[in-house]
Amino acid sequence: MNMLMRCLSCRLLFYLALFLLSGQLVAQIKSAPKISVYVTVDWEGISLNQESIEAMQDFRKKFPHIPMLQLLNPAYFLRDHPDNARLTHIIKSTFLPIDTQGLHVHAWKSLTNHCGVDYQYSHSFADTDENCKSGDCGYTVSLEYAYTQAELTKLVACSNQVLVKNGFNQAVHFRAGGWQLGPKLTAALEANGFVWDSSKIDANLLATHWHAESSMVKMLRQLHPNSTPLDQPYTLSPKLIEYPNNAALTDYTSTKQVVTMFKNLIESKKRVMVLGFHQETATDFLGRIEEAIPQMEAIAKAQSIQIEWISQ
Repeated sequence: MNMLMRCLSCRLLFYLALFLLSGQLVAQIKSAPKISVYVTVDWEGISLNQESIEAMQDFRKKFPHIPMLQLLNPAYFLRDHPDNARLTHIIKSTFLPIDTQGLHVHAWKSLTNHCGVDYQYSHSFADTDENCKSGDCGYTVSLEYAYTQAELTKLVACSNQVLVKNGFNQAVHFRAGGWQLGPKLTAALEANGFVWDSSKIDANLLATHWHAESSMVKMLRQLHPNSTPLDQPYTLSPKLIEYPNNAALTDYTSTKQVVTMFKNLIESKKRVMVLGFHQETATDFLGRIEEAIPQMEAIAKAQSIQIEWISQ
């Protein structure tokens, strides 16, 4: 009998120790440093290229644990396409259930006309003549510099309506075309119930494509002075949080640069990274993110840091 009691006592002590140990491990995991990484997609409204769509589909199969923040442009649906339902199907073929859908606006003439906003062709951030006489244009027109706050409020609301009409959600996440965010567009987003924006960027991150005297760089330095790749989320207004695009888009950064920026954020104890790519050029540049992901995960594991792949 005594032997049996001692055995039971030993088991109880063993299970108690196991319980306490598991609790400590859970606590350690919960308290471990963490970095949240957003993979964003800018849908430019230019075209739905089959090769780019397939590149995105392949990426989703390789990395099913990584959600995307899909920032959609309404312009695809405004060019007299005979089958908008098919366009919706093509776009959604790149989605996973873990994704979040947002809004990406360029000042396309097709969009401003549809929304009852007078088209403006000046203030191109790419030094392009956007005064088109036929076809669509306006891709490089700065939202902030070319339009009034009232016009932007109307344009953003209408853009959301176009997406909803074509089977998408009412967006509360946003990125401006050309990162052209200023006080007028900020007010327009707030008026339309947006809670998340990622339109601020360090112009230096675009140096591989835009020279220092280009309108893009000059405008961004005026709109986002003092921006750096270490920038972290901050409050733009009582309900709107800015998540700077602090790792740019891979059209402008190499795999090595993405990994280096990730290292720098960790070393600086920063906890949010926002990178991404364009749908239209996914064939050329999504591979850079594919190559960066295992390197980032290996770096995080080696330093006992948890990566939280996030989309909202």
